Amino acid sequence: MHRSRLSTVSAGIFIILSVSGARSSDFGNALSFGNVQESAWIVTLGGYGGAQSSFPGARTDTFVFYPIASIQRAGEREWLTLPTDAFSFSLYTTGDFRFGAAADYILNRSHRNDSALNGLPGINYTWQGGAFADYYPLPFLRTRVELLQGISGADGFNANLMADYIYAPDPAWLFTIGPRLQFVDTQYASAFFSIDSAESGPSGLPPYHASGGLYSAGINASARYNLTEQFSLRAFAEWDRLLGSAADSPLVRLRGSEDQYQFGLGAAYRFSYSW
Repeated sequence: MHRSRLSTVSAGIFIILSVSGARSSDFGNALSFGNVQESAWIVTLGGYGGAQSSFPGARTDTFVFYPIASIQRAGEREWLTLPTDAFSFSLYTTGDFRFGAAADYILNRSHRNDSALNGLPGINYTWQGGAFADYYPLPFLRTRVELLQGISGADGFNANLMADYIYAPDPAWLFTIGPRLQFVDTQYASAFFSIDSAESGPSGLPPYHASGGLYSAGINASARYNLTEQFSLRAFAEWDRLLGSAADSPLVRLRGSEDQYQFGLGAAYRFSYSW
């Protein structure tokens, strides 16, 4: 993927967000859907086709499918979910707060997919499990924390902190924008960015030991347009800048990039179901 295309998508979303003055968003009110019974369920299914860095610290991108899947009772409030959020399952909700279980994954890393990894060990798909919490200090502001521990592939721990301003100028449009911070432990950083003496010769990279701490900072933006009550079009873009030990790794400095991108275009269909 060309970085100019990523920049165009991001700029387009930011320009749309900058138009008009901000007002209190209606997003988060009870989810309405025609005249269905309150005992019915509202199901949303769809997905994004997009791209992200082919491995942490890469300068190349790879195609990724981001699924959209949610279910909730008719009449319940709609909680903001973005494609870069970890998969979430609410265990407790009250007012403007919820928390529950979370899961996510990191793509596998292999020199067969990117020559920058020649001489370095492969890493299987990293599946992560943990917890999340959302809190809305204002109706138009979501804050979120995710705590995730690797259970396969790279076994490290990472914490994701985010905030999103929500702007809904009318029932058809929804925009979000907000900062991102990520912290990792030494096990996580070392798995992706360390180079030991045995790997240095075959890879041609100098030995390096990565340590935990602040891993990246960035910004995310998204847009959603409801063509009908059932069908919506969606887009998002995110830029993250690697920091600290990850940014200093020879893999990033010599063969990769401190700038990491994600973007996607997609659609979703919403319908009611009762039994």
